[in-house]
Amino acid sequence: MILNILILLIGLSLLLYSADQMINSADVIAKKFSLPPILIGLTIIAFGTSAPELVVTIIAASKTIPATDAVVGNVIGSNIANILLVLGVSSFFFKIDLSKIRYKDNIYLLIITAYFSILFYLVDEINLYHSAGFIFLIIIFLNQLRNYEEDKRENEINKFSNLTYLKLMISFFGIFIGGKVFLDSSLNIFTSLGLEETIIGISILAIGTSLPELATVVISYVRKKGSIGIGNVIGSNIMNILFVFLPGILIVQSRNLNFFIPDKISLHINILILSTIIAIGLSLLKFTMGKFTSLIFIIFYIIYIFSVIA
Repeated sequence: MILNILILLIGLSLLLYSADQMINSADVIAKKFSLPPILIGLTIIAFGTSAPELVVTIIAASKTIPATDAVVGNVIGSNIANILLVLGVSSFFFKIDLSKIRYKDNIYLLIITAYFSILFYLVDEINLYHSAGFIFLIIIFLNQLRNYEEDKRENEINKFSNLTYLKLMISFFGIFIGGKVFLDSSLNIFTSLGLEETIIGISILAIGTSLPELATVVISYVRKKGSIGIGNVIGSNIMNILFVFLPGILIVQSRNLNFFIPDKISLHINILILSTIIAIGLSLLKFTMGKFTSLIFIIFYIIYIFSVIA
């Protein structure tokens, strides 16, 4: 037990330190190229924190019998946790200003989530035509990134060097390893305490897969670079659908196999839609999340988790 607790603390320390270094490196790169911090969070940081989900998807899609349930559950569960859990926990400690999210980014998140969700209502199998729809959304996404306005801050080029890119990549690796160590040690501890595997899976595992995003938001606000953290939450949900879910589909289809929609997925899709609409609505209203909103989000997430158990 003591060893597991020590390992847990080491993993948590590595995770937080790596997130801190990632925020610093990303901010330096943003200033070097006069890019808005939220754009960095929406793209580079979001891709880095979505790496664990991508690894899970590739492994699941590559199995002899593709684990499409795992691919779907991985994306939906992560996106719900990013909104309700990450924003909920973060806003308990910091005031999360959702007005930092651009109108266009909100609309794009709504469109991509809507397309993703509608497929689960209308079809039993995702075919090549549906995949083409995701590719079309990627093209739109990349095009709108090109039109992002430049950051008007004074550049701090003196802090930039080619090592900044290396530090960013190392921080991604540190977040992945730190999160995994923390997650594995947590599972060992709670298993030894006699908790049921189901409860561990929907609580500790859910938190574990959201640790990179949570750490990024918290550290970004600690370092007064909240735009990066907010951009990461929105960007991660976009990345999870376009650059995590789609690769899983393409891997299965490239093997001439069918990508079937899992049964009994309606509840999870409904929660995803509802939580996304709430987040976008608050953003459009230029709402700042505080402790009260935090408790609502966290309670909503707990109710959702218990409804899954029941």
